[in-house]
Amino acid sequence: MTLTQAVKRRINEILAQKNVSLYSLSKSGHISPNTLKSIMAEHCKGANLKTVMQIIRAFEMKASEFFNSPLFDSFELDID
Repeated sequence: MTLTQAVKRRINEILAQKNVSLYSLSKSGHISPNTLKSIMAEHCKGANLKTVMQIIRAFEMKASEFFNSPLFDSFELDID
């Protein structure tokens, strides 16, 4: 799994948990809808840290909470 895929899966997990749409995430995080669509479609070769932090803040989470997932535990995680 790549880092981009792990970030995408984690975003999807949290969207489902919080019952939030990608559009709402875009608005609350002040993130371009096209940027989020690009991440979710895995068109980008890795979201930059600033964008990931905007997403985390829009979820009203700490970075440690976002990355506290088995998705990020593997030493085999390909860093795109």
